[in-house]
Amino acid sequence: MAEAVSPAVPDLLRRLTIPVAAAVGLIVSIAWYVTWESSNLTMMLNAPFAVRATDLALFFALIVVMMVAMMLPSALPMALAYYGITRLEDGRPTKPADVLGTIAFLFPYFVVWGFFGVAALLGLMALGLIGSTLMGPALFLSAGILLAAGLWQVTRTKEVCLSQCTTPVEFVLHHWRVGRLGALRMGFRHSMYCIGCCWLFMLVLFISGSMSLLWMGGISIAIFAEKLGVRTVLFSRVIGVILVGLGALVAIAASFAM
Repeated sequence: MAEAVSPAVPDLLRRLTIPVAAAVGLIVSIAWYVTWESSNLTMMLNAPFAVRATDLALFFALIVVMMVAMMLPSALPMALAYYGITRLEDGRPTKPADVLGTIAFLFPYFVVWGFFGVAALLGLMALGLIGSTLMGPALFLSAGILLAAGLWQVTRTKEVCLSQCTTPVEFVLHHWRVGRLGALRMGFRHSMYCIGCCWLFMLVLFISGSMSLLWMGGISIAIFAEKLGVRTVLFSRVIGVILVGLGALVAIAASFAM
């Protein structure tokens, strides 16, 4: 059965129906619009000690919306794999797909990313490493994050986590759990692999990119392309080289600024 239902990521995406593709496009567009409209709320980072519980709740919601905008396209193949497998009975598609189960599968993905984003931002705020444009010697921090993200691309951990993300059907079959609660558990496991794969991308966004929409767009495109499953290792290495190159340029700029 696994061989019969194990298409590559591009093949899974080609199975998208027009209504589903339109719905996903609308959700992503709304998420990008809300992120753009809410960008002024990140000004709270300039006064970290004034952040209240209500601010954190609002910021968590904003991070989740931002993750939907950035990560839903790259999570779509995994969701399609789960959706398709819920139609199977005795290896044949003989029953309706479980829409609610698919939503339950996706839900932990964005919630976990939301918690990661808030935790990362609070940590950086506490260290005084975020909240204003990095200038002068502080540019070395930006350079260091870019270099670290580039070097992470060639680690074994990155390769293992990425391999789980680029084989959606195999992941779903291997980690299959019955029921909606099982879907939540599978979604949580998927989110852990995705964070292991992309956590430094997010730190690059927070520190080097200052959470700008331009950096968000570039990173989301890189993540999506990396997970397409087409020569992923080579593409991951190329992204690493680009990040290291950017880090070197920022480091040179920081040296001249001193």
